[in-house]
Amino acid sequence: MSDEVTRGSDGTRSRVEKALEKFSGWGQRGRYRKIAAEVDRLLAEVQDHVHLRATLLIWQAQAHLAMGSAELALPSASASWELEPSPHACHLASNALEAIGDLEGSEDMLRMGWRLFPEAVHLPVQLAVLLSDQARLPEALDILDEIPFDERMPNDLQVFLFGLRSNLLATMGRWAEAEDVLNEGIDYHPDSQLLGQAHDALRRARVKSRAERALERSWRDSLEELDGSAAEVDEAIIRCGDVNEFSALIVLGARRLWRAYLEQRQARPQAPDIWGVALVLAILEIDEKRQPVAPIARSIGCNPASVRKVLARFRSFLSSLDIEFAARAFAAHTNPRLIRDPAILRCDLRTADVLQFPTE
Repeated sequence: MSDEVTRGSDGTRSRVEKALEKFSGWGQRGRYRKIAAEVDRLLAEVQDHVHLRATLLIWQAQAHLAMGSAELALPSASASWELEPSPHACHLASNALEAIGDLEGSEDMLRMGWRLFPEAVHLPVQLAVLLSDQARLPEALDILDEIPFDERMPNDLQVFLFGLRSNLLATMGRWAEAEDVLNEGIDYHPDSQLLGQAHDALRRARVKSRAERALERSWRDSLEELDGSAAEVDEAIIRCGDVNEFSALIVLGARRLWRAYLEQRQARPQAPDIWGVALVLAILEIDEKRQPVAPIARSIGCNPASVRKVLARFRSFLSSLDIEFAARAFAAHTNPRLIRDPAILRCDLRTADVLQFPTE
């Protein structure tokens, strides 16, 4: 611990060292509020000692983040960074900025820290995760490409990087490359259970992706043309899907349900948008992804109460069908024709132990 606190009077250094030892124990017991309060008290004693203040402020920022108070953590992390820039202060300030919704500020902070501390590999990895969370996948992959593989890295970090790179490639549809990355990772770490599970999951996901594309082609080719108000409802389904960024299969399922309904029931929709939204919501329910009615209704200017009334019609229609038939005919991502549970390895920087900075 003494190498952390290299400046200041012997008495002050001793008091801070003892406090830091207490902080470790308090943190393990979740006593973050006590850490933050003690830091406030100690800061008054170290006004003239830059390193001591910077170290204490890092602990205070960590405590506030652990309590979910990013707005309080940010001033502490920023002050530590201004007093004595460090990879840890950069990491904490970026987390706080992200938590309060300032993604641009978080990104800028990580890029600055990476330039100042190129050996701190955690910072570009955190940056790649931040970008991937914003669906900026090619940019995230470019960041990972700039991180040189070093066999001296901790094994857990190597495994994490193999998994993260593979996940990005798979999400971009670059399946063969994703599998090559995992195979390389398994060559380096043949005993890694995480990479083995990710490899199996990747193959299931790839099979399901192919099945989804085949199902989409089949459904699209089988759609007969509609006219009049029926065609307007069809267009409303597509518009609802576009506005809410629903998958092509969900939109196609809703369009198929509309045609099946027209074959069995009479319908004269006066407000096509309302019917289109209700059809999409019905498919989401079949797909085990029930959504609140109001936000989706309002997304294309529909009255939620009116949508609920029409949705009741489709629920009644679906309840009259055989459950397995309805699933095969209309379900999107839970369709029995598709393989279930294709989850790809997901890496979370904020919970991966390997990416937590040491405090001792």
